[in-house]
Amino acid sequence: MIETISIPVSDTRTHKAALAMPDVGEPPFPGVVVIHDITGFSADLRRHCQRFADAGYVAIAPDLYHGRSPGCVVKTLSSMRTGKGFAYEVIDATREVLATRQDVDANRICVAGFCMGGGFALLAAANQTFAVAAPFYGAVPYKASRLDGLCPTIAQYGAQDTVFLPHAQRLASHLEELGIDHEVHIYEDVGH
Repeated sequence: MIETISIPVSDTRTHKAALAMPDVGEPPFPGVVVIHDITGFSADLRRHCQRFADAGYVAIAPDLYHGRSPGCVVKTLSSMRTGKGFAYEVIDATREVLATRQDVDANRICVAGFCMGGGFALLAAANQTFAVAAPFYGAVPYKASRLDGLCPTIAQYGAQDTVFLPHAQRLASHLEELGIDHEVHIYEDVGH
């Protein structure tokens, strides 16, 4: 079951988030911050959270847009490009909520993202606060230095995704250059 919760981002601002809990196993569980794609806080995002919970994770997916206006989307995309700003504050606040839960192992929190969220996952994990990064067909910066300090990473891309396939190749090259433990999977006959 998915529950809607509020993530305190500042003294005056909260963001809606989806929370999914594992049905089996004993705490403390690993945790995962799940970052949505460009469509935002959707039913698809809730399914991703449930899949993580079914695999034994406490999953929280914040609503980075904090609304659906074009301005929210533009502001979020700008934040991803710069690697700074409110979206990263929301991701950090979500990680903090997971880390302070008694049923979560604070040393086993990862970040996963889909499309736009994959790009956020990579850059958010470069600050060494996550145990693992798992981008699913996310954008990769041109400069390897933007990923310096990245935690171990497992990435998934489709070979028929002509937009993001070059990103998969760039990510593998960057991670190799930086000496970061990684797996970059490119699946044949798979698109975006």
